[in-house]
Amino acid sequence: MGQEVRVKRQVDGVRLGVVLYRNSRHELSRLVASFGLCRRSPGTPPFEVMWLDNSPDESLREVLAELAPGSDYRHSGGNLGFGVAHNRMMARVFAEPGVGHYVCVNPDAVLHPDCVRELVAEARRHARTGLVEARMFPDEHPKPYDAVTHETPWCSGCVLLITRELYGAVAGFDERFFMYCEDVDLSWRARAAGFSTHVAPLALAHHYTVTREVSPRREQSVRRSGALLGAKYGDAEFTESCLKEYAALGGPPFPRPTVERPSRALARVADFSHRFDFAGSRW
Repeated sequence: MGQEVRVKRQVDGVRLGVVLYRNSRHELSRLVASFGLCRRSPGTPPFEVMWLDNSPDESLREVLAELAPGSDYRHSGGNLGFGVAHNRMMARVFAEPGVGHYVCVNPDAVLHPDCVRELVAEARRHARTGLVEARMFPDEHPKPYDAVTHETPWCSGCVLLITRELYGAVAGFDERFFMYCEDVDLSWRARAAGFSTHVAPLALAHHYTVTREVSPRREQSVRRSGALLGAKYGDAEFTESCLKEYAALGGPPFPRPTVERPSRALARVADFSHRFDFAGSRW
């Protein structure tokens, strides 16, 4: 028993990863401030923050050096996209034997002081935890989660804890997704592999999306990723619908994804019946 406890403690380390792309000083300032409040919240495990910058240049290096001296900042050399950038950081993190949890954090989010503590507590509460997402406020995704177990069909990548065990079993994000739907895909792969996916109701994060302009480029990216997701999970109808919407939005041509034949486990967890909500609504 004592040996099991010692092993558990050895992998309790926590790392937060932030992927940057032309972020404003104001945006990074409020995020860094929220990290400071998390560190001072009673019971929060020690954590370090990694920054990987997808911007065209390294101008954000100086901004972070001023806002958070000594930051673990690296420039990617180009816009890798969300999943590839986080995969690079996860590979570094989980190469360290003492780290058990990696948390993706969007740069346009602000964490409640208790957020990191509650994410880790939720992960420890369940057997074979794969993913735990923070609960967004004031605008929250209406997808359901169990009132007792907090299990949910899929987890958003905005503020998302990924366990070492899950990474070892299914690796990270599918790098074919440049942006959008990669979190749904990772959630489905986690569940198909027998891992649980949860919301941590007390791990609050404010995500600044209400003022974000709905641009044709963003809508194109969503449909392109949706087409890939549908093809990967064998849903030709959803794939075709996304491709038609993409074309109607004026998206440039790209290689048409081939509709695959997923395993039974993957097919069982995939849900396209609610379109881009990927789950029913709890209200």
